[in-house]
Amino acid sequence: MKIFSAPANREASAREIARGCFTTNLMIPGLGSVIGGRRVGYLQMLVCFSGQVISLIFGVRFIFWTLANWKKVYNPNADDPLAAFRDMWPHMRWPLLGILLFGVAWLWALFTSYRLLDEAKTSGGGNGIQSP
Repeated sequence: MKIFSAPANREASAREIARGCFTTNLMIPGLGSVIGGRRVGYLQMLVCFSGQVISLIFGVRFIFWTLANWKKVYNPNADDPLAAFRDMWPHMRWPLLGILLFGVAWLWALFTSYRLLDEAKTSGGGNGIQSP
């Protein structure tokens, strides 16, 4: 039974941690950046969660509004097809803003992840990522 092993290659460990940060940022924007040692990850998570909360609150309100105005919104005999959109726009702009905020946070975290991967590849772990 082997109890001790040789220490892992520091460069390989930094790359593995950077890949883990990348994957984490794909799921929860900002968290992988924080794990990778980037303070900007806290702001990314704030933007991400703000977008999710806005989408949730106003999205539910939009669903209830759509159900209450179903016949007006989905009227196949309407003279002006854009009239339904004009009625719908004030109710759907806030959920769309939340989706946009989440998308911005996700892309921002994605670019941070690429920088972490690039720095781990070129410097061999000297980018602030702590390897075990």
